[in-house]
Amino acid sequence: MTSGVTVMDECIDAFNEIKMGHQWQFIIYRLSDDLKSIVVEEKGPRRTSYDTFVERLREAEAKKQCRYAVFDVNYVQNDMEKKKLVFFAWSPDSAAIKQKMIYASSLKALKNKLRGIQVEVQCNDAEDLRHEEVIEKCKDKYQ
Repeated sequence: MTSGVTVMDECIDAFNEIKMGHQWQFIIYRLSDDLKSIVVEEKGPRRTSYDTFVERLREAEAKKQCRYAVFDVNYVQNDMEKKKLVFFAWSPDSAAIKQKMIYASSLKALKNKLRGIQVEVQCNDAEDLRHEEVIEKCKDKYQ
């Protein structure tokens, strides 16, 4: 099912900036106020902590809204430093039903535009956002 929501060029541009130039630590995407397009809500500067990123996502939860996001995750595996671009679909349990439906039906359209996502995480509560959980997904050899 598709929602007919348009992915704005700024979303792709910001993703390419994080993928190619590592200009940002994270990008948070949201639906426009008219619910017809996906736009960039925030770009986090390099070295922004994962905890700060989670706080930003949780701000949407307080508004009963969903978000998409990308975080440039750094981790160590087998004594080697690694990086992966992780895509988050943040759909908190408290979000309005209409929000959840539009975000779920627009997910594929956004992911298809963001070439180079290495790991995907579906998040519905704070537990799903735990840094340790995300690192484990990054280390998974099948990701």
